[in-house]
Amino acid sequence: MSFSNFTEREYESLLRQGIAMVKGGNLAQARRLLLRAADLAPNDAQPWVWLSATTTDKEEQKAFLAKAVGIDPANAAARRGLAVLTGKIKPEDLRSEGSAVAPPPARPDESASQAYRCEKCGGSLEFDIRQQNLVCTSCKTVRTVVKTPAADQAEQLMDPALMGSLAHRWPQEWQRVTCSQCGSVILRSQGQQSDCCPYCASNRLVIAENRAAWIMPQVIGVMQIDGEEAQRRARDWLGKGWLAPDSLGEQASRLQLRPAYFPFWTFDGTLLFPWNCEVNEGSERSPRWVQRSGEEFEMFDDILVPGIKAMQLKELQSIEPFGLKELLAFSTDFLPGWNALMYDFPMAEASLRAREKVVLQARRGLYSRIEPGREKRNISFGAGKWSDMTYKQILLPLWVGVYTYRGKSYRLLVNGQNGKVGGTKPVDNLNLALLILVGLVLLAVLVFLIMVFVRSANAG
Repeated sequence: MSFSNFTEREYESLLRQGIAMVKGGNLAQARRLLLRAADLAPNDAQPWVWLSATTTDKEEQKAFLAKAVGIDPANAAARRGLAVLTGKIKPEDLRSEGSAVAPPPARPDESASQAYRCEKCGGSLEFDIRQQNLVCTSCKTVRTVVKTPAADQAEQLMDPALMGSLAHRWPQEWQRVTCSQCGSVILRSQGQQSDCCPYCASNRLVIAENRAAWIMPQVIGVMQIDGEEAQRRARDWLGKGWLAPDSLGEQASRLQLRPAYFPFWTFDGTLLFPWNCEVNEGSERSPRWVQRSGEEFEMFDDILVPGIKAMQLKELQSIEPFGLKELLAFSTDFLPGWNALMYDFPMAEASLRAREKVVLQARRGLYSRIEPGREKRNISFGAGKWSDMTYKQILLPLWVGVYTYRGKSYRLLVNGQNGKVGGTKPVDNLNLALLILVGLVLLAVLVFLIMVFVRSANAG
């Protein structure tokens, strides 16, 4: 800000008086003073933050805070205020660092083991994806599952103190087993059997350590694709592709798909980063390079990171996108009859991977965002400042199968929300050679046509 001494003193006086009026409850007078302060300092976010406290109208509050964020994207008070107004953060979660208290150890609920027994016949209840409710495996009695939109489940602040108060034990009636091959931790209800790991198909399963600090999922994408449909889509996928061996489709009859809910983390927040570059203020023939610098900010939403270390990013990308706007608030009522995996990639480490994604995304778009329409060179990207990062742990449904072709194993995945199939396939060397040959022939034809065109033009 550039002030004369008189204007700066006037601004500071108006701001102090406006804040005092807000705290004293004289909101009308505070509003007048703060608006005058905002006119004197249009590049300062403080008056707009305090103006949001002069009204009870939610839309007006959002407008004031959005103005503050536009002026100063790193303003924590404005960002948090907007997050509360839009439902991303619950007001009760905005605690001081010393106020969070770790919860006492959870005690097993003796009646919980009976929670998924049929009231009529005592049979086991399982979640039926066709009916989207719990159904008795014996008498087919239906128990309704309450479904709450994920929008009602607020993002969680990435704050160490808050983390201590939001960590929960998974319900004690659920058993945990660990795959000794890939390290995945599998969650299953009492009486449910897991003969092999849903991810790597290993049958080397052992009882898992009962950790007290597991973070419960906040949301879940309920399985929509049944086994028959998943198998059909996998068979079609294996039978397609120019480079795949012709006999690959035969693997579909021997392929066994295993369903499970896999853990993921999503992250939201803002990155403020400085940049430097040289801008051509001359002409193309007579360039005059001038040093320029500034700041940009990147607001990111739902950056998805797998919660399983063994999961390959290429595998995940092959079945994206997931319907992250179609999720429901998590309940263990969705899990009976289905395996769920627990994360082995902690939230703190996952957040670093999310930041790498955001930085890469910001770098890609930097040239067009700064000094638009100008020729630029030697662009550098400084260390960024992250603010108001929030996270969610979500469970997403997958069907996973492992098949063998000529002694080598390949993994196939089916997105349990939309049925998209991906994974890895072997390459037939003969088909690859034929494809290269066809490409060379087409290139030769193109070169020939260009030469004929050039000769015709010269002759004319």
